[in-house]
Amino acid sequence: MGLIASLTLHAQTRQNLEVEGLRSPVEILKDRWGISHIYAETEHDLFFAQGYSAARDRLFQFEIWRARATGTTAEILGPKAIERDHGARLFKFRGAMGEELSHYHPRGVDIVGAFVHGVNAYIDEAMQDPDSLPLPFKLLDIEPKHWTEEVVISRHQGLLGNIGLEMNIGRAVCTIGEEAVRELQYFHPHDPDLTLDPMIDCDSLVE
Repeated sequence: MGLIASLTLHAQTRQNLEVEGLRSPVEILKDRWGISHIYAETEHDLFFAQGYSAARDRLFQFEIWRARATGTTAEILGPKAIERDHGARLFKFRGAMGEELSHYHPRGVDIVGAFVHGVNAYIDEAMQDPDSLPLPFKLLDIEPKHWTEEVVISRHQGLLGNIGLEMNIGRAVCTIGEEAVRELQYFHPHDPDLTLDPMIDCDSLVE
């Protein structure tokens, strides 16, 4: 059991909530545009509250993101989504989770963990009264499921945006070698490992 602390929401009206997992009181102010401004005493509570608040505002969207990340959208959309799920599972992260999270931030393990716990805290709260779930859940006859750190770092969206760049870097490594690519390409914020997987056929990649 985690600690229970108060979370105060200010929108049109003030709302005080007791949320398990917080370590100190947190205040969330919602401006007239619905943007949350979070005030917390610790980094953990800040990101916990961010996850809680985001899930509270976008629960159905979060469930769709989770399904896409885990390759389970066919459970919601039926057989037409199987091919997408297949792709999501092929690109599933299978490395060391702690190392991966630390790549994004030195305290990435704690930050992402707190965010995920905040998301799940709201899901648990919402499931205490399933009848109050947003309308899409009722129409599709589904319920929100817990997030994991793996959902946060899923490549299911990122690959759509940078797959061309990834392919071009791979072709360049095949053609001129890793060191030459490092000299020509600016990588930020870290120095990535450009070693190609042994299963990649350079002849096929550059043809």
